Amino acid sequence: MKKLRWRFTSKREAYSLIELVMSMAMLLIIGMVITSILGVSQKALTKTYENENISTDLSYATEYIKDEITSSDYYTIVCGEIYFIQPKGNKYNYVSFGLKDNKLYRYSILIDSLKKRNEIHSDGVNALIDNISSFSIEDQGDCFSVKIGYKDKEEIIRKIAKRSRLYE
Repeated sequence: MKKLRWRFTSKREAYSLIELVMSMAMLLIIGMVITSILGVSQKALTKTYENENISTDLSYATEYIKDEITSSDYYTIVCGEIYFIQPKGNKYNYVSFGLKDNKLYRYSILIDSLKKRNEIHSDGVNALIDNISSFSIEDQGDCFSVKIGYKDKEEIIRKIAKRSRLYE
């Protein structure tokens, strides 16, 4: 019987030092690439969450203001500021919105009678949203224009149809 001979076999039983160093270097490079990809994706994910939170905050604020405007029976302008008037039993709730310390506030005061006023001092204050850079509500004839600027982002503008009458 003829004996089999293996041509391509080697008599050595271990890897050389060069082979070990080269495989470690390749694993290190692959690890660095994967880490870099994960870091970039984490930054993108964080930015997406931040933009989503900003969008949610601005939507909440504009919807809240819209609800206050549409639920009011009258509105009036006192010292250049628009107040929305809602009847509460035999009293009237005057509601306005303003910017203070980079926060958007809802100001409210309950008054006994509905009459023209030269000045209103509000005692109720609720912060709706923070990190606001600019805010305004303008009477544009057939609608109110609400403008909110968030930090360094663009200013959003929302028009709300008038359903209340001007009280003079």
